[in-house]
Amino acid sequence: MRRLLFEIQGITMKYLVSVVACCLLSACSFGDADVEFTPEKGEERSYQLYSTTNITVDNGQRTETVNTSSHQLLRYKVLETGKNSRFQVHVDYMKMRDGQGSGVSSGQRADRNPEMHAIFSQGFEFTLNLDDGSVKEFSALNKPVWQALLAERGAELELELKKLFSSSAFLSTIPAKAGAVVALPTYQGHANAKLTVLQVTDTHVLAKVESDGEQAKIYGQLMLERERGWLAQLALVAEAPFERYGYKGTVRSNVIMLPQQRQLGDLTQRLGFDYDFPAFEYQKQPDFVLDDINKTLGIDAVFAYDAGYFYQQDDLLNLTYHHDFSGFKPEGGFSLTDITAYSADGTVLPLQLSKVGSYSYPEQDGFHQSVQQNLLIGWNAPNDLLAQVAEFRATAHYHDAKLVKLNLTPDPNKTVSLQYEDLQLELSPITDKPFSYLLKSRGGADKTWLYRRYDGAEGAMVHYLPPPATGPDWLTPAEQNMLALTSSAQYETITLFTFAAAPSTLTLYVNTATDSGELTKNIRFMPTLDYAQNMAYPPAQQQLLYSDDMYASYDNQPQLSTTVDPALLEPQIVAKYGVSMLLTSEQAAVCTLSVVDAPKVNGHTLQWTNTSASNNTGFGAGLDKFVLYQLSSADGIRRNFYDINVSSTLACTGTPQWQALAYHPEQSWLIDVSQLPDLDTTQTVAEFMRRYRFLNAQNLPLAPAMQGDSTDFYQRPLQQVLREQRWFVLAGRAAQIEQLSISGEPVNKQWVNTFPALP
Repeated sequence: MRRLLFEIQGITMKYLVSVVACCLLSACSFGDADVEFTPEKGEERSYQLYSTTNITVDNGQRTETVNTSSHQLLRYKVLETGKNSRFQVHVDYMKMRDGQGSGVSSGQRADRNPEMHAIFSQGFEFTLNLDDGSVKEFSALNKPVWQALLAERGAELELELKKLFSSSAFLSTIPAKAGAVVALPTYQGHANAKLTVLQVTDTHVLAKVESDGEQAKIYGQLMLERERGWLAQLALVAEAPFERYGYKGTVRSNVIMLPQQRQLGDLTQRLGFDYDFPAFEYQKQPDFVLDDINKTLGIDAVFAYDAGYFYQQDDLLNLTYHHDFSGFKPEGGFSLTDITAYSADGTVLPLQLSKVGSYSYPEQDGFHQSVQQNLLIGWNAPNDLLAQVAEFRATAHYHDAKLVKLNLTPDPNKTVSLQYEDLQLELSPITDKPFSYLLKSRGGADKTWLYRRYDGAEGAMVHYLPPPATGPDWLTPAEQNMLALTSSAQYETITLFTFAAAPSTLTLYVNTATDSGELTKNIRFMPTLDYAQNMAYPPAQQQLLYSDDMYASYDNQPQLSTTVDPALLEPQIVAKYGVSMLLTSEQAAVCTLSVVDAPKVNGHTLQWTNTSASNNTGFGAGLDKFVLYQLSSADGIRRNFYDINVSSTLACTGTPQWQALAYHPEQSWLIDVSQLPDLDTTQTVAEFMRRYRFLNAQNLPLAPAMQGDSTDFYQRPLQQVLREQRWFVLAGRAAQIEQLSISGEPVNKQWVNTFPALP
């Protein structure tokens, strides 16, 4: 098996060559005239490519599986044009994994894999004969290492090259007519492959490549530009038998290649995403005035702060900025230019980034933030350079947006459609399913898209559907999704509406860029921990005080509840032989449960024990929205009792209630404790959080911002966690501050629980 793994690593070069073959598949026909692949000297095309290979091998005793993957940013440059055109391929970013913990990565130092690093870091060159589509003189730009590789594996490499480039990987013409079929003899080793034109537009030709043999099969879709025959995008799935060194098995490979300007984010994360969203009942949304929503944002709201933060997720570097506007707003366009990395001493680091995506959205607290996603490019050990970065500096750009209101009237007998700029909307009834409609949104790219608000759909079931399957049945759902990304140059969403009755008008909203110009500001981005420690900036992430609130929308279990008036609290029998009482956190702050008369059990006295604190695993870190007390022995072992009477009392100083304070901090996450009445800074943080609460815009209590080890944070004295002996920092933005007060008469309740004997 080790020899087989070595062979898998050796296939790397063959794979790169096959990618070159796929990329330059040419050309198409324009009208009645064929258009040849006609690149221009100096022209460059950039692509993001992701591939996976699953090798299943039967060694006679058991079946073993090896999974490999490759993620790349490739740049194709035209050196010379003519009958024999010359090209270079530069690999700006690469991460190959062989399933055994090794591989090739542009982010690592050269000594991790010297041979492959030396080859891929410089790139490749080849000559393409535009008359017959044959590839000649393929080699790495690093000639000494390439020659050494040929000397070591020359016969095998030469055989692979011959097999790849003697096939019809390049076509001189593809008819620009839907339904046209072109034979591809021995394409990628598949004897009966053919290409079928699926769709022809003014700018592109979409075609499929397929071969379905008894043992080997292939299916893919590719889109070609009509103007000069360049490949626009491609997805390919292949499965074939595998036999090497006495091992037999199956190889299944996926390849997707998209132009980098589509800015779809990291393909490794996008293709691994599960598109199976459950249906949900659409609720009425808050009313709004469109003119208010569309008011142009000023620079103080868009760029209120001079800094954001960065963090790395796998290989994806995220630069994040928090704006100072909140609520229901159109999503503007955010981008960064002139990004430069600096070390702690101010030295400029030679770290290069390539943008792969960006987006803006409202965080949990309602305030909007923007993120630009980047990959580290270059072969100068960028991972090591990133570890030295103290901050990035960049120019931030923000293009304002607006919402445009559109109306569609569902028709049970036909499809109704409308278009706004380059966004196309279609609402189609579903045959044999009354009151059910499919809404398709197509086009718009990143400047115009359909907002997910559907006035008139209140009470309907809404289901965001995955892309429709366009390939054969032997493809997996993930492979079908991959094909959907390449089958159109436009972004498409499909939403299923199931109404309870015949719907009337459906009001939709389109998010689109305005022509009001752009706002710019120089921003620095620091590591997340440094950002969180700086009081001048809003919290990187909101955290709620109670885990009950944080996970309420994800938890299908019924939420706990109890009476507000402590005089109405009653003990609850648990499984006949136990007893408990549920109090709110506020009641627990002013009430005491005690055992006043009970026999000892196994030599231990009985007491009311708080069982909630030991079960809390959320961000509340010991604080609970509700506190469950249970009668137990003092050692905590016994909670069931037999043939005894237990007398208990509940004593409360009054009825707790929250009173709003007039104090509103200048920075909503920074609380000046000197402005809080009746404050004792020697009390614990837990006691402080039970006496004061800081509500966000959704009226939910916020947790404090914790620094470093937070295991005993709530047990620390308040004065120990204050910044500059004055500031209490919240993990969110407070819209209202309240203090716990006590009203009414004291409450004293006494009762006796009688536990039956065992039968």
